[in-house]
Amino acid sequence: QRRARYQHIISSMSPGLQGEVVMEINRKWIQKVSVLNQLMAEINNPKLSETFSGFVVEVSLRMQSAVHAQGEYFGQPHLLYILIRGLATHNRRIRRSGAVWGDDFVLSDISLVQASQAFALTYVELTTLSRDCFLQLVESYKDACPELARRVRRFCGWLAFQRALLKEAKRRRREAGYIADSDEADARGWSKGSSASWQSVET
Repeated sequence: QRRARYQHIISSMSPGLQGEVVMEINRKWIQKVSVLNQLMAEINNPKLSETFSGFVVEVSLRMQSAVHAQGEYFGQPHLLYILIRGLATHNRRIRRSGAVWGDDFVLSDISLVQASQAFALTYVELTTLSRDCFLQLVESYKDACPELARRVRRFCGWLAFQRALLKEAKRRRREAGYIADSDEADARGWSKGSSASWQSVET
């Protein structure tokens, strides 16, 4: 309901005011989502600023709310997660309000995507964005601003290249005996029984 009220209020504003309000409210997490942060880096480009900021506003309005009870496991690939309230563990770290994960949700190859599963230490509220929804928005800007789609494709290609290199390097290290088989579980970001594995707190 809170999310629905927020979207209703924002949608009733003028386009210019929408951009200012959404940017101010969501700036903290937008800066943590690489693909969006790169687009917002063009905010001072007079040819791209209006279109790119409008796109980010639409992305923010398409976010969906999700809640999970304490002690619940949640998370799936191709979803971007922003933690609004509560505490969760993800990738052996404690995440709190403002934390973002799954920002590689734009990648199509699931083998290159980092683990997105998390565990709710308390009741948690999140907002999420699916890959399909994001790409539909990109497609809707194809005619008005082809440069937007080109930037997103370039980002996806570069991120996939980086992840593929890391994956191959890890495979070779494993074959050479530098990585134990048990590290596969750690690579998924899980620690089911020991709080000692929580290495840091996400702010």
